[in-house]
Amino acid sequence: MGDDAHLARYLALLFGAARTATFVELRWRTGTGMRQRFLPLADLAAVAREIAALGTTHDVYVGVLPRWRAGGRRADVVGDGRTVWVDLDRPDALRMLEPVDPPAAVICASGGRGHVHAYWRLRRAVPPRVVERANGRLAWALGGDLRATDAARILRLPGTVSRKHDTTVELLHHSDQTTSLGELVGGLLDPPGWTPTPRRTRRRPAVAGVLAIAPQVYVERLTGQRVGRSRKVRCPLHEDATPSLHVYPDAERGWFCFGCGRGGTVIDLAAGMWGRDTSGRAFAALRADLDAVLLS
Repeated sequence: MGDDAHLARYLALLFGAARTATFVELRWRTGTGMRQRFLPLADLAAVAREIAALGTTHDVYVGVLPRWRAGGRRADVVGDGRTVWVDLDRPDALRMLEPVDPPAAVICASGGRGHVHAYWRLRRAVPPRVVERANGRLAWALGGDLRATDAARILRLPGTVSRKHDTTVELLHHSDQTTSLGELVGGLLDPPGWTPTPRRTRRRPAVAGVLAIAPQVYVERLTGQRVGRSRKVRCPLHEDATPSLHVYPDAERGWFCFGCGRGGTVIDLAAGMWGRDTSGRAFAALRADLDAVLLS
């Protein structure tokens, strides 16, 4: 099986069972820092092509758990994760994995000597906080990296190059096997000092002002384009001959451009169009200008 087939297999195993997710997050390292893009999970072939293209010149990473919106923070991770993992950076990593029952469904040699990522696929989806606890137990038991247990973690992909070690990331093992968390980590201990992440209440915070405006309304006002039945318009943030900016019905999901990979709220759209900052006092000034444009 070649690199392309390995990558396709890896993506299918990690994301093929997702139910409510929307995006796969990709990040790649440049000379000026990390960049990111969010691609539709529904088209894993297109995700694979993008990874292959970026991997020829950059170190490329993927969000292990898919995102429900275009964002790379923990709050952007889907609420029904189906994968847990461990990042092992030790010469005896493969030997450490041998006695684990059930065995990992996916194992990748991810760069340096003995550096391995192992993934287990779950039969039932669980919230991000449960994924993180399981990851922590695996890392503590196997001598893995406790810093790589967060739900928003990004890791290297098979078929891409680790330029730090001048090696190709390899898919060493893959299977369709699934497991339950009880079978995998039920008998393992939490890392010392571990505390559970507080549950979030389901009540949504109050949304007011421009953030409550329907995306169709603010996209039409800001871009001067009508949002039709396709819910797509030409993206004002890049040269877009074929409309690629999708306008979602609700303010929570906002908008997303499948051409440039940007998306978010009315704030994000205005900041991109107007070349404005969104930090500190600049955010308050941008919000005030939007109030004047959209609420007057």
